[in-house]
Amino acid sequence: MPSAPPKHGHLWTFLRRAFALRCPECGLSPIFRPLREVKDLYDYFTPLDGCPHCGYAYEREDGYFLLSIWVLNYGIVSVVGLIAGTYIQSHYHPDVFSPMWLWLCPLPVLSMLLVRHSKSVFLAIDHYIDPHVKPTSNDAADHESSYHP
Repeated sequence: MPSAPPKHGHLWTFLRRAFALRCPECGLSPIFRPLREVKDLYDYFTPLDGCPHCGYAYEREDGYFLLSIWVLNYGIVSVVGLIAGTYIQSHYHPDVFSPMWLWLCPLPVLSMLLVRHSKSVFLAIDHYIDPHVKPTSNDAADHESSYHP
């Protein structure tokens, strides 16, 4: 029996908010500091503590975003690198020391640019699958009324 979709929203709504780097719950507050306020790499990479509007916590525990970095960020960059490397090898047949391989040098820069979005998309997907918001009184009453020992 397929499980019912969550009552709190649609995945596309959360992903749209993620690509805009906004809170997955309300969509109003930013997840990261604005670029004009970033002073160092720590400010660039680290999300804010939570949403000041709805109180949604962005990071549940230490290491929460490791999966987003390894799977989403490094995965996307390595797939782009493999596709570009295969294309270069199959169409131009360069030697090992050919300067054509320098086309792959922008990949670390791409990885740096994708860090914020990979964390934001991971946060949106995790919020869709396992929301950690406080239930409203109506949800709690529905849950208690459906429980019959």
